Amino acid sequence: MPNRLRISRDAAPIPCEACGRATLYVARLVSEDGTQLGQTLVCTSCRRHRAEATATPTR
Repeated sequence: MPNRLRISRDAAPIPCEACGRATLYVARLVSEDGTQLGQTLVCTSCRRHRAEATATPTR
C-alpha cells in the first residue's frame, strides 16, 4: 500500500488562497506501516476540481 494523506475528523478547515473556499486542511502524510512522515496543506475543493479538469477530454 502506498503512502497516504490523513485529515483528522476534528480538524477545522481554513480558507484556501487559491479557491477562496474554507476547505483547506492540515493533513498528515502517513507511510504504509502507519509512521507519520510529515504534514502538508490539502484543499479538498481544489483537489476535486483538478481531478475533474483532468478527466475532461481536450480537443
